[in-house]
Amino acid sequence: MAFVQALLADPGIPIKDRQDALHRVFADPGIPGPLRESTSSFWFKDPHPQLANMQSPELPQEADVVIIGSGITGASIARTLLDSSDQLGHIGKKTPAVVMLEARDTCTGATGRNGGHILETVEEFADWEALYGLEAAKALTRFRLAHLAEILKVADQYGLTKETQARKVEFLSVHFDEERWRQAAQCIQRFKEWCLPHAIGVVAGPAGALWPYKLVTGVLEKLRQKNPGNFLIETNTPVTQVSTDDTSSLRYAMQTPRGILRARHVIHCTNAHVGHLVPELRGHVYPVRGQMSAQNPGSKFICQATEHSWLFNYERGFDYLTQLPPAGESSGMMMLGGGFAQGRNNGLADLGIPTDSELSLSCDIHLSGALSAVFGRENWGHVAGPSVEQMWTGNMGFSSDGLPWVGQLPSSVNYAAGTTKQDGAQWVCCGFSGEGMVQAWLSGTAVAKMLLSSDRKHHLRPDYLSWFPEQMLLTEERLEKAGLTRVVSDRASNL
Repeated sequence: MAFVQALLADPGIPIKDRQDALHRVFADPGIPGPLRESTSSFWFKDPHPQLANMQSPELPQEADVVIIGSGITGASIARTLLDSSDQLGHIGKKTPAVVMLEARDTCTGATGRNGGHILETVEEFADWEALYGLEAAKALTRFRLAHLAEILKVADQYGLTKETQARKVEFLSVHFDEERWRQAAQCIQRFKEWCLPHAIGVVAGPAGALWPYKLVTGVLEKLRQKNPGNFLIETNTPVTQVSTDDTSSLRYAMQTPRGILRARHVIHCTNAHVGHLVPELRGHVYPVRGQMSAQNPGSKFICQATEHSWLFNYERGFDYLTQLPPAGESSGMMMLGGGFAQGRNNGLADLGIPTDSELSLSCDIHLSGALSAVFGRENWGHVAGPSVEQMWTGNMGFSSDGLPWVGQLPSSVNYAAGTTKQDGAQWVCCGFSGEGMVQAWLSGTAVAKMLLSSDRKHHLRPDYLSWFPEQMLLTEERLEKAGLTRVVSDRASNL
């Protein structure tokens, strides 16, 4: 992401602090710590009764596909694979087709800690056009915009619309800085020239909002009900190592505290933590700590939960806001996140932080006072009870070139003598740079289709991924080009 490179090259920040941040970026992000030590997300207030903590009496020894991670990406992958489970190369009738391994409780990572905001402002269109060309910029934009309709459709398909409060709104992107307004207007104008000549304007557009934890756990519950013997979820089962045995039909062995699970395919959906099990992605996908809050609205604020969401753009950084619908005990709650640029060293202190156990004091101060200031104290009014109901952090997986990494690991392409691509591979789907709600679901669909296409039993049309932007594919060439440099300089990236 451009602002990360700008931070690392900022001469106003001590060089030692910038170098320390780079060391964190390239370090092993480890495994998520115990849930009891993490900050508590508002979205977890009603843990799923069956899925929150789910384990088989004994960890299965074999599976066809293992998905590591139980967020929105993993749910999308599981859905796509299980919809084609008859095409997977089952090892035996008693072996599950898909096993999902989660280090903590289900969906307690980034997805369960985000803002629940399905928002694409298309403000990066001009940058993509400059980097990749007009057609690629179109493809990337179409892909991201498609998530709103797709996620709302999934919620409806599984009967989750009411429970997840999934809704379409109009986002208002409000600018408080003249230069950033000018840049945004130029980017949107270029986008409008392509496909929206009659758009309302720079500051408004379609968006969506929902309860992300309930969406993922709801989908996973439906998949479990439909595939009781073919889909297992094993929570509190962290994978500590993945080893390869090319002499076995089950090439990959997942080491966990509960034993070893072997599989033909492994899909890494651990986002900020992917570098732990996939060292070759360190420096390409790295953790960034973000902060979210649930706040009570002021007495004078008119509820706009089903009408609007907001993006507040400042001279430095931005905040994002949705409001929960006026029903139930969480009626009208304001879900505000951001404050990154207001953190220590303009946010540099949160770069490379792989934990969600602490709050940033600077972000806390900013978020706690932002709403009444932005909307105007005369329009906000008095808040009955605590203004901030809950504050928490989460780890985002940022990409060194700003785009997700989706596809087969190059290190798993070179097979030993006597093996073929049908004998399995390792795959990744990560690096959404804090914008997973408009990238993760369809990226998960794509990587699952790639896996199915690689299997001998599944034959897809040659254009089965024509909708997927090739710039997001994981390739050796991209790995070589997109990495951050390890030493701070005036130009902190080779992008």
